[in-house]
Amino acid sequence: MYNNNGFIFGFIDNAIVAISALIGLHLDQYFDGLGAYGALYGAMIGHTISDMFAGYLDFGSQVALNMGLGCITVIIIVHTYLLLTEYK
Repeated sequence: MYNNNGFIFGFIDNAIVAISALIGLHLDQYFDGLGAYGALYGAMIGHTISDMFAGYLDFGSQVALNMGLGCITVIIIVHTYLLLTEYK
């Protein structure tokens, strides 16, 4: 028999990331960008939010905070990479 456990969670998790990426895309285009960086940062921020939400529900506040800090570390690394390379 089919078990749909996790479907709603997966839908909400991915919807947060998709909506954040689309908002970032449109904001970047609004400020005369091509949209790529806005979508990248929007997706990373959305993913941070969705991971922290999921971590809090499944593991509690300390793990959620650690997940968020891990995600923010990646955002900083990507931003640093883009600053140090020709991609600006």
